[in-house]
Amino acid sequence: MKGFIALLLSSVILPAQAGVVIYGTRVIYPAEKKEIIVQLMNQGKRASLVQSWIDDGNTSLPPEKIHVPFLLTPPVVKVAGDSGQQLKIKKMPNALPDNKESLFYLNVLDIPPNHPEHDGKNALKFAMQSRIKLFYRPKGIAAVNNYSFQQISLAQNGKHVTIKNDTANWITVTTIKMNGAKVNHASIMVAPLSTQNISLKNTGARIYNMTIIDDYGNYISDNISVK
Repeated sequence: MKGFIALLLSSVILPAQAGVVIYGTRVIYPAEKKEIIVQLMNQGKRASLVQSWIDDGNTSLPPEKIHVPFLLTPPVVKVAGDSGQQLKIKKMPNALPDNKESLFYLNVLDIPPNHPEHDGKNALKFAMQSRIKLFYRPKGIAAVNNYSFQQISLAQNGKHVTIKNDTANWITVTTIKMNGAKVNHASIMVAPLSTQNISLKNTGARIYNMTIIDDYGNYISDNISVK
């Protein structure tokens, strides 16, 4: 069973509170680095037990059965209240592409402490899981920034619009607007060096305003003409 998800007993439900958080909304692993560090912070007053692991997008497997080319330490650690904890991620020998980014996910499971008021009582205790993207970036691949828009194009394709991503990056598109109104149904992840058809609420515009997320988690926008 994935992590230490729950202690299922009865009657009393402990409130779910955000305790341990990950600094940042995404992790970039430059291929030239031997290891990188991700910072956690326990914003609660009491210690929490934290389990961390990396997956490749398959959420059906438990952490112990996932095989990814990274070593994460410590996989399990107790983090005191109002204190931080560093996670070290080290790349292992791999055959990942060297001409484009590879996408993984960092998971952090926060198992809350027992509350003194419920000592000796049956309780239902919830764990809180955070999951953010981890991009493995080969040497020479540019960052995601305002210049990335120069390598993203749109084309009308019947009732759909095709996004062409000529960057070597995974591009997260949060919003597409037509005449100031949002027309995409949900955020879109476009793989590097690929095209993707998307359905919009309204089509036919010659220019759309697109918002993407850069390396630092900032939302950046630009107008893109339909070719």
